[in-house]
Amino acid sequence: MFREFVSSIHRLFRSERGSVAVQIGVGLVVLVGMAGLGTESTYLLYKHRQMQAVADSAALSGAMALSQPFPRDPQSEARAVAARLGYVHGAQQVAVTVNVPPVSGLQAGNSGAVEVIVAQPQDLSIMQLFGNDSVNVGTRSVAIRNDTGRFCVLALDPSAADAMHIYNNAVLPNPSCGVAINSTSDTALVMANNAVIDGPVTTRGQWQLDNNAELNGSPLIQNGPLVPDPYADVQLQPAPPCTGQSGTGKNGVTRYLTPGRFCDGWDFKNNVDLNLAAGTYYIDDELSIKNNVVITGTDVTIVINGNYAIDIDNNAVLDLSAPTSGAYAGVAFFGRRDATPNVLQKFSNNTVLNIQGAVYFPNQILEFDNNGATTPLGCTHVIGRMVRMMNNVELKNNCAGTGVKPLSPPAQLVE
Repeated sequence: MFREFVSSIHRLFRSERGSVAVQIGVGLVVLVGMAGLGTESTYLLYKHRQMQAVADSAALSGAMALSQPFPRDPQSEARAVAARLGYVHGAQQVAVTVNVPPVSGLQAGNSGAVEVIVAQPQDLSIMQLFGNDSVNVGTRSVAIRNDTGRFCVLALDPSAADAMHIYNNAVLPNPSCGVAINSTSDTALVMANNAVIDGPVTTRGQWQLDNNAELNGSPLIQNGPLVPDPYADVQLQPAPPCTGQSGTGKNGVTRYLTPGRFCDGWDFKNNVDLNLAAGTYYIDDELSIKNNVVITGTDVTIVINGNYAIDIDNNAVLDLSAPTSGAYAGVAFFGRRDATPNVLQKFSNNTVLNIQGAVYFPNQILEFDNNGATTPLGCTHVIGRMVRMMNNVELKNNCAGTGVKPLSPPAQLVE
């Protein structure tokens, strides 16, 4: 019996019937390990890109803080943006380092630049097999303040969905005519049906693009910093007594007006040429400009001194420049800050805005539709609580050297 037992043990050790299974098992372990390592490498790449976007947004926010009329702490601004994007300094081993001025790179020592470094260790299961408990992922970005400004449209509402809506072939084709939106909504900017922006875009929230809509400019920033209202300090001045001038005209007449308060409003239509002397025009009850009316004036501000919707359409041409000094400096159209928020102020049906200055309705909705356009040589800033552009509208502004206030000095990524 002993000899049979020893023989059985010997045959067991010499048997090869399980070798294939062992080889397959070892191979599977190797394949699973390689797949796991590839997955973790992809995850590291994803986290690096995510953190780079956070560093970019935080650096831009910090640089913007340096350039406000009342500068804020760039470190607090940068870390607040990073926190909003899921990277809270000091939490879960996240480190958001903000250096003003930068301590390295081409902008080292530049007091107008902000350096942001975002770092966080990443725990990886496969890496632990090689003795590494975690891998530290870090990204760096540097932004500088840029006092020239490249925006021509600003939507001021802090939370509205569709704060800026561009659709049906509306185009902003000038790389220097960008869009800034202060809403934190996930749909702060909505674009559809071949709408195009070729300039920079910054929004505190996010955007939604549908049906061939395109953003072609740079930079394109979501979850970005607040863009301040450059005309926030412009206040409604006391209106003078009612003028004795008539605010009506039609059928080919030519009218010359001087500044004053038009208590019965304006109603001009059918090929009227309206010439305005320099100054401020307070329009109380209505403003109706339609059917080939041409308005011409230099150093002019038109104040919508009532709670009504304007009506400017049907081939109207507005050839106006805002004053360069005084209470309404830079403002061509001024809407009251206490006006009803949901009133829609429209420029439509082939209206041409050859305006140097701001179309400014801080508490209302501005709409440009049906082939309305600004001229390439104009400098029309569009500022409203909300802004809509539709149906073949084009804004083609070039504000270089005009003296119009920039719509917030934006920041620029440089590293």
